Amino acid sequence: MTPPAPNVDPASLAKASGRRLAVRIRPSAERALRAGHPWLFDESITSISESGRGRDAAHEGDAAHAGDGARAGDVAVVFDAKNRFLAAGLYDPESPIRVRVLVHGSPDEIGQAFFRRRIAAALGRRGDVASEQTTAFRVLSGGSDGMAGLVADLYDRTLVLELFSAAWLPHLEDVVAAFDELLAPERVLLLAAKRVASGDAYPPELRDGAVLRGEGADGGIPFLENGLRFEAHPFEGHKTGFYLDQRDNRRRLGGQTAGARVLNVFAYTGAFSVYAARGGAREVVSVDVAAPPLAQAERHFELNASDPAVSACRHRTVKGDAFEVMAAMADEGAAFDCVVVDPPSFTRAARHRQGALRAYRSLTRLAVPLLRPGGLLVQASCSSRIGREDFYAAIADEVRASGHSLTAVEHTGHPPDHPIGFPEAEYLKCLWGRVG
Repeated sequence: MTPPAPNVDPASLAKASGRRLAVRIRPSAERALRAGHPWLFDESITSISESGRGRDAAHEGDAAHAGDGARAGDVAVVFDAKNRFLAAGLYDPESPIRVRVLVHGSPDEIGQAFFRRRIAAALGRRGDVASEQTTAFRVLSGGSDGMAGLVADLYDRTLVLELFSAAWLPHLEDVVAAFDELLAPERVLLLAAKRVASGDAYPPELRDGAVLRGEGADGGIPFLENGLRFEAHPFEGHKTGFYLDQRDNRRRLGGQTAGARVLNVFAYTGAFSVYAARGGAREVVSVDVAAPPLAQAERHFELNASDPAVSACRHRTVKGDAFEVMAAMADEGAAFDCVVVDPPSFTRAARHRQGALRAYRSLTRLAVPLLRPGGLLVQASCSSRIGREDFYAAIADEVRASGHSLTAVEHTGHPPDHPIGFPEAEYLKCLWGRVG
């Protein structure tokens, strides 16, 4: 059982040094920042100096030194080749993304008022995503909302912050104050990406998560999604506790499963499975390599048992490797009207790209024999390093190579609360097609 997360007052966290850093960069990086890109990489920096100190540290190799005493979260001001203001952001000495850029073009003061404006603007862009039937959505999506390195998801009245840079730690007091003013959440939880949490700048006591406001979350955090009941588990699950980015695709699936037998591989906590059941599926099989998510999938079916279609659907879970389970099912002659393949990212680095494409091809090769003629293949990728066209082509080529046809193909991507503000922010892609 996961131990309870500690309660931490954001005001008690270490602050930035208060020093402002003057940064000079290569011409290619200057062009990227002029175009609004929110990341400044270490390798793009030619020099960093402490503003006003006149001390310049030459950048060589894979580390830029900003003078003694500079800390994660210090404000870095980037100047162009003519020594004019270009951008400003938060300095992160432990990340290849050395500066998380928040301001482009014209100077602005980075602080609570700035954060409030950015969060308010992000909420305004969410439109009508939230409703009485949908009480969970992404409030803030990092650099796509002008807050590079910070993600915030709201589950009913619980706000979950996830840090992708330790540079945000010294600013959490101001960030939480801005959220308190705009959303008044009952509880604020803190998570950090594994790379960030394992860094020297991250407090060890916070590495498994923390409670910044309110009481700790005992069990799951209940919320509604398109009228269905689910639970998020921020301290035990993936992302901030649930895959909110697949909301629209789940709803789409539910409109195509009447009377169907559905296989959901990489099912995690069974959200696609519940939607398929509500859509009228007569049977759903959820496959995942881990037992706890499958137990939560059963829990999600229980939470929605008041829906006649969900209660009428036969739901079965299978624990095992998706590749092995699908191969075994094909050997047994299993047949489905719909197969959903939604794996985790296969590409942690650019060098894994070709291996990831081979894995996607392999999954398609295993899924096709399990589909009845005219069956629906739903296959997704959540890696920004795999381009849309490459992903879709890999699936189509593999279907054809297996002697089948792929028709009525449609492609879907991000929901409105997961905007694409720069190229690397585009990661989610999903193919829908009938296999003949």
